[in-house]
Amino acid sequence: MAAARSFSIVALFAFCVTYFPTLAEGLSPAPFIVPIQRLVNSSTTGHNLVKAGQARFQAFNQIRSQSNGNPRELAALAPPAASLTDQIVTFTINPVVDGQNFSLIVDTGSSNTWVGANPANRLQTPVSLDLFEVTYGSGAVFGQVTGETVNIVPGLAVENQSLGEAIESEGFDGVDGIMGFGPVGLTEGTLLLDPEATIPTVMDNLFAQGTIPNETLGVFLAPTTEEDPVNGELSFGGIDTSLATGPMSFFQSTLPFWAISQSVIFGSTTIMNATTCVVDTGTTLVLLPDDTITAYQDLTGATLDSTTGLLSITEAQLESLQTLSFVGTDINGDTQHFDLTPNAQLFPRAFNTEIGGSADGIFLIVASSGSTAASSVGCIMGQTFLQRTYSAFVTPSGNASGAGTVGFATTPFTDATTN
Repeated sequence: MAAARSFSIVALFAFCVTYFPTLAEGLSPAPFIVPIQRLVNSSTTGHNLVKAGQARFQAFNQIRSQSNGNPRELAALAPPAASLTDQIVTFTINPVVDGQNFSLIVDTGSSNTWVGANPANRLQTPVSLDLFEVTYGSGAVFGQVTGETVNIVPGLAVENQSLGEAIESEGFDGVDGIMGFGPVGLTEGTLLLDPEATIPTVMDNLFAQGTIPNETLGVFLAPTTEEDPVNGELSFGGIDTSLATGPMSFFQSTLPFWAISQSVIFGSTTIMNATTCVVDTGTTLVLLPDDTITAYQDLTGATLDSTTGLLSITEAQLESLQTLSFVGTDINGDTQHFDLTPNAQLFPRAFNTEIGGSADGIFLIVASSGSTAASSVGCIMGQTFLQRTYSAFVTPSGNASGAGTVGFATTPFTDATTN
């Protein structure tokens, strides 16, 4: 096995300044680049990682199956089984609202933005315009809605943003709320006094107010190590041209999520036919259908570790581990693939003991969704996929309610051996 090596953010930028990749035609560099932080949850377990991911998966399927895509109907589901912050790593952005700093989860799987999960850090004088309610599968919030200026960083402010403040919330320990970067349609049904209305997202308002030239959100998440608390960035209104080591390929998204059609190949064997996959910064693992996981286990020899709830392999099996590829047809009609190398399929061993595993164990980041490929949503491409790509989420200009595209490009970390 190749010797493990880690990259710092400083080293990453030093590497990238000499490289300028070919961009997709018409996609401009971002005028605003914002660092995001990672919060490491030392009290979670591997079982909780799987449980939280499966709860998200169930919620995505419930929303997708609703004829009107109304997430409010999810309120009738059983209480959430796991916390949204049960992820080993949560990526956060830190805006200022009314002079106060907030730590908000960066979530491409939802679209409401709200604060108040931490009762000690609340807005001072909110003026209630409505009530709101959102169920995330792995968390829930109920509260009031107010209009506020959200200062993301100096020079990047959203005026009169409809901002929720929690009265009650569950599943958000250690953070103040969420900044939702999903399509605006996911907000339909979350306003209790006007359930047919949608709430313009942060990206919608930034574009409408002329602050950014287009509704492109670039996302960079570096593989998780014990170094560099600033472990990623968001780019608003374009992409960060220094972080992609190849051209971006864009795939058509289907509403109400950032969801694209992908198949999965292990080595040369197709283990999942084309199905709908949600691209989600709010899920740690890569979740695949039960039958796909069975095929993956047969090919890798992986077994389910009872202590962590994750798949595990031996050193000998690691030596023969092959590439896991996500394959789809881009908007130009060309077949594209983005790969998880053998190392990219490993859970970061620096955090083995954090999830209850042995320090020298070899655990995998691929897990069962708890469902079959026949579900309306077949898989989740979570953080551990996104940490090996640069991704972009593009809403059609002037058509905030329309389906957009999701783009991927390789990065210096695509082939890294950080795990």
